[in-house]
Amino acid sequence: MKRKVIQIADSTQLISLPREWAKKNNIMKGQELELEDDGDRIIIHTGNTPQKSRIEINLSGLTPRLADRFLARAYQLGYDELTIDYDSLDIALALQKKVPELMGFEIFDQSKSQITIKSLSSKIEIDFDSAFRKAFLIALGIANRCLEATASRDKKTLEHIPNIDMDLNKFCYFCLRAINKGQYRGYDNRILYYLIETLEDVGDAYKELALDVLKNPANEKIIRAIERINKIFKISYDFFYDPDKAKAVEAYNKLMETSSYLAQLTKNHGPSEGRQICILNYLLRLIYHYTTMRLDSLREFKTVE
Repeated sequence: MKRKVIQIADSTQLISLPREWAKKNNIMKGQELELEDDGDRIIIHTGNTPQKSRIEINLSGLTPRLADRFLARAYQLGYDELTIDYDSLDIALALQKKVPELMGFEIFDQSKSQITIKSLSSKIEIDFDSAFRKAFLIALGIANRCLEATASRDKKTLEHIPNIDMDLNKFCYFCLRAINKGQYRGYDNRILYYLIETLEDVGDAYKELALDVLKNPANEKIIRAIERINKIFKISYDFFYDPDKAKAVEAYNKLMETSSYLAQLTKNHGPSEGRQICILNYLLRLIYHYTTMRLDSLREFKTVE
């Protein structure tokens, strides 16, 4: 829909609100609305707390993994109550196992063929920025533990990494949910959403690497590759919170060097190293985004009118 701009005096411009939208949101005369400057858009918020949303769905016939994915996505999208029907114990167990990763969610009722999961609060009182930084630090911790345990062949630590990855998922899911429920408005939400999803993938990749190393202990060349990638990840984290050109250039140069290093390993790897090299290449592509997709936040970046 389009609205004409009304000029009042020399400096004031007005635009009318769509009547149906105003009625739907109970906008009254004299009420204050929140306006957000988003480049070439102005986003209008009522300031009201989002209403709780409830869904009912039958997941019968899905695999446990797909049921797990559905529950995570429903949480991220902002649903506050879910009633789920299922036809197998495996699906029930997958849902039960997933709930601890969903901050603020609890199982309220469960029968042989149905489970009800609810949010304890429509808005969890946790600061978004702190939660996202915590997720980043957990991911860095996973990277460091994976390297140390791989180098020392510490099987107990490698076996424990999937549990740490669950903590990472918890904070990533919370951040995605906060964005979808309108509880965070800051840096471009679309890019931030992608970077949070990517951070969860980074944790999954290190988890896969740890589980593979348990079966096939890594050689010195693989260990050096993990070490290189972890350094790039740390520089990317530093850049994210303190974006300057030197960090961006350093991350990029190290990434190119590591890419060449992995290419050489690909040409001359043994039978048990192929999967590990594939995971490391995937990790490198994921971590690459943490500098390139934030270059617009460089200190020197200025919008020219």
